[in-house]
Amino acid sequence: MNRVGVPVAFTRLDRWLIGAGVAAAAAAVLLLYLSQAIVAPPRPRVSESGRPTIGVALRSSSQGLVLAAASGSAHQAGLKAGDRIVRIGDRTSPTAAMFDAAIAERREGDTVEIEAMRDETRVLANVTVAVKPVTPADIGLPFEEVAFRNGDGLTLRGWYVPPPAGTPGRVPAVAYGHGNGTDRRHWLPVVLAIHRAGFAQILFDFTGRGESDGDVITLGYHEANDLRAACDLLAGRSEVDPLKLAIAGRSMGAVAAIYEAKDDARVKALVLDSPYADLPSLVARTLGAFHLPAFLIERPLLAVAGWRANYTPSSVRPVDAIKDVRVPILLFHGDADRLIPFDDAKALKAAATGPVTFVPLPGLDHNDPRPDAVTDQMVAFLAKTLR
Repeated sequence: MNRVGVPVAFTRLDRWLIGAGVAAAAAAVLLLYLSQAIVAPPRPRVSESGRPTIGVALRSSSQGLVLAAASGSAHQAGLKAGDRIVRIGDRTSPTAAMFDAAIAERREGDTVEIEAMRDETRVLANVTVAVKPVTPADIGLPFEEVAFRNGDGLTLRGWYVPPPAGTPGRVPAVAYGHGNGTDRRHWLPVVLAIHRAGFAQILFDFTGRGESDGDVITLGYHEANDLRAACDLLAGRSEVDPLKLAIAGRSMGAVAAIYEAKDDARVKALVLDSPYADLPSLVARTLGAFHLPAFLIERPLLAVAGWRANYTPSSVRPVDAIKDVRVPILLFHGDADRLIPFDDAKALKAAATGPVTFVPLPGLDHNDPRPDAVTDQMVAFLAKTLR
């Protein structure tokens, strides 16, 4: 009998088991780590959004940079909507980016000198800078902080912007859905123009985002229920026509908008910016972009993400859901989008059974700021569709 052979055999088995256990543990850690980007990416919050501001909204024009609105310290210093900016500090003929950079350099209580033209009159204003969190009041809009519950009993938080004072009758309204790594601020650049067009609006944080309850997201699937709750809030306002609701969504919010619109007859129009067509394909492409073997990782990764967020990612296919949407759609997508391919927009347009106005955004990536022309097209589309 070989008394040495038995312990040697056990030693090899032990080593194999240990190696297999370590490999399994490493794989589990990797899947949990990767799933974090799907179910719980970094979470910005309005309460942590303090930054220098002077209370203006900007608009680029053929004549240069123009104030779309002036409130707060800008208004107090004598600036008005329609003023054309000639200089800010030592920056002449500034672009919007240059203007924003000049303000971002300041601290609480600093002053910045702004030179503007009002028709043929030169205006010189010394504007005091304040550091505070973002709100619609920064662009001169009235708003209410609102909190409401979704179908799962979680509290969602946001801003309700009423229509202009004195607007007769009941007005149409817009609910906004933001992207996965952002919050209610995502659509704030369009809100002033939509307000002036006579709409009520709600901007809110999805479940697991911003100041709302919850810890995880589902990239548009369960977020549709959050949009349903936002539509319920709008429909319950005495100044809102409950049968003239629209949803504007970007990225994850656009997917949520598709899923909500197909089941909610109150929704009469959709504005979609860069929705994906198929979640498994999106995940596979993203893995490939990081040189990870999608054919090995995709299915277990989606399973872990689905387990963490209580849904089935492999079944999330907006390209199928959009077939049941009958309302007019305004669809934007950057043709240089490196996250969600431009071809996804083409696939969604082809699959839609309702009317779709497709507007390519030349040279724009997924998270690039949208030009003023996008806002103008939104206003025209919503006014035509909901009036």
